[in-house]
Amino acid sequence: MAFEVPHKHDISLDGQEMRNQMIENFEAIEHEDQQDDQALTKETQDRADADKKLDGRIDDANNRMDQLDQEKATHNDVNDLRDELLKKIKHIILGTDEETVKTVIQEMKKEGTI
Repeated sequence: MAFEVPHKHDISLDGQEMRNQMIENFEAIEHEDQQDDQALTKETQDRADADKKLDGRIDDANNRMDQLDQEKATHNDVNDLRDELLKKIKHIILGTDEETVKTVIQEMKKEGTI
């Protein structure tokens, strides 16, 4: 709804009536100003609340990213684990781990090949 001053084009030339019309205009302007102030205060508070909520969500996201950062394996960790597993697999497949060597020697003794 657009704000309108009550007396704009019908201002009286009579001194007392003109004075009363000006008082009405100023009261209307004052009333509109108070409503604008209330609306601005509410909007300011709403925006501050929304900013606080957004800040909380940003903080939560940052905390989660920090937690994931702490839990992740580094490239070197993965490479070291892969190398260790490959070494164990090669030992088992090639029969070069101690248990496998002992088993093979015992089997060869049983068979009489050594």
